Amino acid sequence: MSMEKLPIKSRAELVDRLRAMGVVGAGGAGFPTHVKIQADAAAIIVNGAECEPLLESDKHILAVEANKIFTALDLVVQISGADRGVLAVKRKYAKVVNTLKEAARAFPKLEVFELDNYYPAGDEHSLVREVTGVSVPPAAIPIAVGCIVQNAETMRNIYKAVFEETPVTARFLTCGGEVARPSIVHARIGISFREVIKACGGALIGEYVILVGGPMMGKIVHSADEAVTKLTSGIILLPPDHPLAQTNAQRREWVIARSKTACCQCSYCTELCPRHLLGHAIEPHKIMRQINLGLNVPPEIIKGALLCSECGACETVACTMGLSPRLMNRYIKQSLREAGYKGDFAGQKAVADEMWAYRKIPTERVINRLGLSKYDTHPSRLVEDLSAKRVEISLRQHIGAPAQARVRVGDAVKRGEVVGEIPAGAMGARVHASIDGEVAFVDAERVIIQAK
Repeated sequence: MSMEKLPIKSRAELVDRLRAMGVVGAGGAGFPTHVKIQADAAAIIVNGAECEPLLESDKHILAVEANKIFTALDLVVQISGADRGVLAVKRKYAKVVNTLKEAARAFPKLEVFELDNYYPAGDEHSLVREVTGVSVPPAAIPIAVGCIVQNAETMRNIYKAVFEETPVTARFLTCGGEVARPSIVHARIGISFREVIKACGGALIGEYVILVGGPMMGKIVHSADEAVTKLTSGIILLPPDHPLAQTNAQRREWVIARSKTACCQCSYCTELCPRHLLGHAIEPHKIMRQINLGLNVPPEIIKGALLCSECGACETVACTMGLSPRLMNRYIKQSLREAGYKGDFAGQKAVADEMWAYRKIPTERVINRLGLSKYDTHPSRLVEDLSAKRVEISLRQHIGAPAQARVRVGDAVKRGEVVGEIPAGAMGARVHASIDGEVAFVDAERVIIQAK
């Protein structure tokens, strides 16, 4: 589409539109897209790798809405002045790849980049290295090497915001595990996990825990009354005694005690660490050793924990003793941040290890190691626009300051109406009503809407 035909003609207009429509990164932490898009970049990369095992919703979006994704990517490339627009997807999704390549024919400046089926292909640092051949520096983000990375659903939301003036009031997620009919669900923001599970035929077991997100980097919750947010990419039901649930339930003291007594310093965790292989100064096996001496040791070892992405490759595939350098790094990061220590990585460059291309972990191996093979069902069933009579909308669904409620109990609201505004002078994202109804409850954390 030529610039003359674009509904938005400048970056300032694009920023204002994305801000107004509450678009945030749908693939991870939820960085406000209107902030990210302001940077000058040489390449705009759409992350369609679907990094986490078992998750399938991005693949669905790419298969059925390829033209929308490319239209939005083309718009961002033109308005930002980027040299390249790249959509990265795993080669193994052959039908999706063919669909994307056919759609890309209409966009001369855009390209489809095929990735191998490894973990963590969708990690944005790994993705940038694949597409550009350059490693992002330690503690930096892709824009440091001229790249902006957007998740596939985020790019779809950009299309909806620009071409349809539609705010983010729903998201696609994968519901699987111990459910009767594993599905891709297009769920309204604020709907309870219980409603999603019900729409997928209900749970197959009486007691379960819920893995929110993917099995490698997701979190375990115990209540089906928690609500879907803009960041909920997956809801996976597991038996309470599943190893994933047990691993994530380990107390800090137990993780430290086990590392002190059982770490054999084999260094496999370091040799397979994706960030170490990209050239970052993180050596998990040394961190596991140094923890015996506390956190006030020479910082060059311990501060490497701040570079950990918590991808879980160390605990799932590398460690021969069943330990968790991932959890250890998480606890160290928490302690350092509580102490006000941020670490200084300025000026450090990243030179990828020569073994980087040979130590990519096959996704099937990850699934087997996690004990999830029975749940690797690749659901094609779609639940469209799943709504509810009651939604609980969090005011913090993004990086930055939580939104401030701009409605009161008793107010009538329509779907798409702003219920949470960005605080003045802060970085954040708007939050919108996902159903028509009446505001039943408001506090600093959430807005509850009841359908009439």
